[in-house]
Amino acid sequence: MHTIRSLAVAIAVLRTSSAAVLDLPIWFRITYAMVELQVGTPAEHHLLLFDTGSGTSWIADKKCADGACNNISGFPRNGYDVNASSTAVDLGVYNSIGYLGGATGGFTYSDVFEIGGMAWNQTLIAANQSSWSFIPGDGFLGMGFSSIAQPATKTVVETMIGDGLLDQPRFGLYYGKEFEYTGDGPGEGVLTLGGSKEEKYVEGDMTWLPVRKDLNGTVYQLWRSTLRKFAGHRHEDGDEGQPPAFNGTLEWDAGQANGVFDTGAGTISVPPGRIDAMYRSIGWNYDDLYNGRYIPLCTDFNTSWAVTFTFSDDGVAFWDVAITGDRLARNGFAGREDACVPPFEPGESEGLVLFGQSFMRQFYTVYDFGSTTVEEYRPLIGFGELKAEFRPPIEDGKGERQ
Repeated sequence: MHTIRSLAVAIAVLRTSSAAVLDLPIWFRITYAMVELQVGTPAEHHLLLFDTGSGTSWIADKKCADGACNNISGFPRNGYDVNASSTAVDLGVYNSIGYLGGATGGFTYSDVFEIGGMAWNQTLIAANQSSWSFIPGDGFLGMGFSSIAQPATKTVVETMIGDGLLDQPRFGLYYGKEFEYTGDGPGEGVLTLGGSKEEKYVEGDMTWLPVRKDLNGTVYQLWRSTLRKFAGHRHEDGDEGQPPAFNGTLEWDAGQANGVFDTGAGTISVPPGRIDAMYRSIGWNYDDLYNGRYIPLCTDFNTSWAVTFTFSDDGVAFWDVAITGDRLARNGFAGREDACVPPFEPGESEGLVLFGQSFMRQFYTVYDFGSTTVEEYRPLIGFGELKAEFRPPIEDGKGERQ
């Protein structure tokens, strides 16, 4: 029997802190990026994968963490025990969430979340089922918009904004330099709630993309912007000192395609009908790649090629986000240290490019709601080139990182 507490009593124990900017150091385990929070009373520490592609936070319940749910990550999980928390409130709702890569479900609660001494009441799912067997943490921290959250739940950031706990309605993200394993603690990366730190991390100006509402134009759901063009370009041999020539351009009409910036995704997934052309634009053959006739070496990821994604809502103002091939290198493809993971994979929609961690960790990114009031949201996504001292190392395919 789940313990039911009075929500009014739970709320009464909070409101001890003023508005703040909170820094959450980022942990990496087997390439999964997570942050640590305290949940419940007495507080228990939980590592959660922060996910801008979903809205509801969930933590594996005690039985799920103790073996009822499959765990092949190699790391133990600390389950959320609702009966051990004096501030847990059963909301009487069972929710299920389906993701592109897995599913989870469980009963919905409100309980105390705490970061750096700031505490508030937060909705979450105590998951009694989960197919996320590879996740080396306890659950997910939903950081999309509450419009896509499960019934009776809200996102963490929007809850904190609504409660007046954050200095600004935004969060900033620097992944750090180590993306495999940061050991028994966090690395250099940081997720900042209530503010952002462009002045520390960014060289030059930020590029700000307007966030697009749903297809009906009614609510914001995901951190996505209207994609209008893709261009791949490559230098010819012996032409390294010259500006690159465009080898291929793909275009979409207004409203046809989205770029979704999803911290829960690993790579860049692209429209399946366009992937051939995208690889041709950088001088690669997707058919050879798909059928194993070509294994891309890490040395093939270099500054001789680059890709540019262009965004525009109205067809008048355009914004480019570009990245060179060397920055997309991730070694270990086909079980080889000298081979790197192909930069694009086929997605599930002709109108979607999903930008995952392999892309976003090369920038400082800012997610700005534009207002503390839902009806007045004017969200933007900002990209900034990292200063030299914060740039991640480049894989050289020899077991070294430059």
